[in-house]
Amino acid sequence: MAEDTKTDQKQDEKLLPQSQVDAIVQDRLARERAKFSDYDDLKKFKTEHEKQLEVATQKELEAKKEYDKLKEGWTLKEKEFQTLVSKKDSEITDMKIGNALMGEITKQNAYAEETMALLKSQAVFDKENNIRIKGRDANGMEVMLSIEDGIKKFLEQRPHLIKAAQRAGGGTGTAEAGTGAGTQGDDLNSLNEQLMLAQQRGETKKINELKVKVRAQLAHQGIRI
Repeated sequence: MAEDTKTDQKQDEKLLPQSQVDAIVQDRLARERAKFSDYDDLKKFKTEHEKQLEVATQKELEAKKEYDKLKEGWTLKEKEFQTLVSKKDSEITDMKIGNALMGEITKQNAYAEETMALLKSQAVFDKENNIRIKGRDANGMEVMLSIEDGIKKFLEQRPHLIKAAQRAGGGTGTAEAGTGAGTQGDDLNSLNEQLMLAQQRGETKKINELKVKVRAQLAHQGIRI
């Protein structure tokens, strides 16, 4: 009995006309196509989006390059400006120190150029913006001295930098007999020149002898060091 039923179904399927079978196939195909009807639009959208993203990325890179270039130029200009400012500040500081030292060096009757050349590097501004001269105390500790005290101490250690005092008669002070200051003509200016020359040559013995004569001359003029 079951075999007869299967046989009838096969016969019914065979009885479907070809046009109906084609219609069934087309319907199935249409439904499948409907599922992907917007595939081309999606593909086109994806392609356009990728192009736009690439363009935007390129523009961003170009903008960054331009920014970096401008930043580099600005940084260079800033450095040049800071260099000029620092140079001007240094020149102003140097001028202030030079003027202050020159006034006191002249006041203390020392050779200006020689004393300035040796002393200027020791002059600094303190926290209160006052000019001080770096020195050492008896224990070797660094101290900050006023311009007057600093130059005085500096010259005490270098008496050859002090000029000979001019007498009222226009002559230069010379040593009197028994002072040990030296022979006739050994005035302070001459002794200073000899001492500086001996120091340049490194003649230790002569330097010590001349220092004794310089101190004697200064003592003769009432200058104690």
